[in-house]
Amino acid sequence: MKRLLSQLLLVVSLLVSTSASARTVLSDEAHISLLTCEPSTAIYERFWHSAIRVYDPANGIDKAYNYGIFDFETPFFTAKFIKGATDYILAVYDTEDFVDSYMARHSTIYEQILNLTADERRMLYEALEENALPENRTYRYNFVYDNCATRVYFIIKKVLDRYGTTMIIDYPFRPTTYRTVFEQFLGRDNWQRFAIDIVIGKPADRQISPDALVAFPKYMMEFFANTQLVSDTLSVPLVASTSTIGSFPTAKPSEHSLLRPTFVCSLLMVVVIFLSFWCWRIDKYFAIIDFVLFFVFGLIGTVVFYLMFFSVHPLVSPNYNLLWANPLMLVFSLLILNKKWRRYLSYFAIFNALTTIIAIIIFVLRIQVMHASFLALMAMMLVRSLMFFQQNFYKKYQ
Repeated sequence: MKRLLSQLLLVVSLLVSTSASARTVLSDEAHISLLTCEPSTAIYERFWHSAIRVYDPANGIDKAYNYGIFDFETPFFTAKFIKGATDYILAVYDTEDFVDSYMARHSTIYEQILNLTADERRMLYEALEENALPENRTYRYNFVYDNCATRVYFIIKKVLDRYGTTMIIDYPFRPTTYRTVFEQFLGRDNWQRFAIDIVIGKPADRQISPDALVAFPKYMMEFFANTQLVSDTLSVPLVASTSTIGSFPTAKPSEHSLLRPTFVCSLLMVVVIFLSFWCWRIDKYFAIIDFVLFFVFGLIGTVVFYLMFFSVHPLVSPNYNLLWANPLMLVFSLLILNKKWRRYLSYFAIFNALTTIIAIIIFVLRIQVMHASFLALMAMMLVRSLMFFQQNFYKKYQ
């Protein structure tokens, strides 16, 4: 509720300020800066955040332009989010309100004042005001191609291009992939990273260009700090000065919990293998074990399948996690409750064992980089598939 009220306040502020400020010409005292906010704990807050501040004391202007607003109350928000059809808006805050919202979550804000000419500042301000109009402020969000950081970067670059000024970025770039970048923000062994590695596929392991990193606010801040503005008449740093608003410890990903994915999945694997061996020794089959496992894995597979074939999200197709977790497991888990189907379902169990072996090979050869805990899940699925075949194929049920 607090977040929604904050968003409503920002939208009202936008509507009130747009008509008046669109006619305002910035004074020579004005400056425009990039605001970069450190992360918080929620998964959508882990990747930092960017906004543009316009400050003109002569005209009483001090506003933050934020391209990162979405509304949980939007009709069918969850379905749109899963499909990748989420709309974000550009909202205009009073800078004080913007800063307060990030101070409340203990995020340090870095401000980089941009070395723009008076004409460039005025054009950028006009472009921002144009973007903030009700008919222009909504855009289709894309996590790595069109987000709060890319919008900021390209509106600044467009203005500089208009005045014949080139941004020369001298940043010590090292070859990387999207998955490696995600790890920097999410960590390696926690449930947020586990979830991300479930849904993103092989495209996340391809090497990306330096330009792709502007989608991540922390990198854009570093790019700006290492950028020269070059034209026929000048060569100056893009950033005139840098300051910090607030000072809090950076929220780091949690990786030291006993309930981290590698431990939980490994423990679960040991329990399942032990139960499987015990059932084999006493020559008994307990359908509840396979029902639970295949049902859960089937749910995971359904999400992966939907994202691969029906969503418009980037980086999700192909995804070889579908080899060890697929939607057919849902059907399998329900049918095994009826004894007469188990002999026929043994064929699917063998098929599932083969696809799981292929997934293990992909894991080992790093054809697609997978979370370390997935190996335990695949081993578990392989054992249960083989045990199902062994215990049910030769048995006839009435």
